[in-house]
Amino acid sequence: DLNANLEQKVEERTAELLELSAKLAKYFSPQVYDSIFSGKLDVTIQTQRKPLTVFFSDLQGFTELTERLEPEVLTELLTHYLTEMSEVAIRWGGTIDKFIGDAILVFFGDPVSKGNREDAVACVSMAVEMLERLESLRSFWRERGVSRPLNVRIGIHTGVCTVGNFGSEDRLDYTVIGNGVNLASRLESNSDPNQILISEDTYLLVKQHVRCEQREAISVKGVSHPVQTYQVIELVNASARKDTKLEEVIPGLSLALDPFSLEDHEAARQLLSTALKRLK
Repeated sequence: DLNANLEQKVEERTAELLELSAKLAKYFSPQVYDSIFSGKLDVTIQTQRKPLTVFFSDLQGFTELTERLEPEVLTELLTHYLTEMSEVAIRWGGTIDKFIGDAILVFFGDPVSKGNREDAVACVSMAVEMLERLESLRSFWRERGVSRPLNVRIGIHTGVCTVGNFGSEDRLDYTVIGNGVNLASRLESNSDPNQILISEDTYLLVKQHVRCEQREAISVKGVSHPVQTYQVIELVNASARKDTKLEEVIPGLSLALDPFSLEDHEAARQLLSTALKRLK
């Protein structure tokens, strides 16, 4: 009957729209996709400046690899790598901006943000997991004829960037631009293989959660002063921090030590030395 035919057509049309929606979702980061379909993000040229944590990674030696591998093997390898890294980024809430060959640009803080500190910690945590995932990928690649292990360099910076829809009236690109992106790229190029190099702006936000070692400052075009850098050593979980903290109070003496928050170790040693001398 008429109603049955209408219901069938509605169901068929709904199925077609769902299939189209699933296909379109592959062209957007989940946060951007959800914002568009929920109406929170207008599909018009619009941008804003806001604090973001920007991640940039690049595979070392990938260009040389393209000359040695068959196109089919190279495509399989790159697809596998980008798929694995994307899964990690999505799980940590990162907005995947784009893939540039084997390079990956991800940012935290838009269109969804949990706060500057939380975004920065999530970004560094994501990077650490990516390094762990890459290690497990190497055995798979060796089976595909990649005898030389691929290494990745990672740079992360937190700063004010311009983010939003860029482009023309006919074609838009939701992306991020600015010195913050350039700095993340420079940090990546200055990073050691399989290491994460972060700026001081990021370090100040994550130092309670991440153990780092200070590295040399770098000069970046567009930035008037040298940028202090830090290499990520490991994430600090709550139990590890509790084991290393020292808090004691006795009559006439109060001592509180948190090695992961301590920045000037030499000043701390001098202070303790002075206290010991006064006890003699």
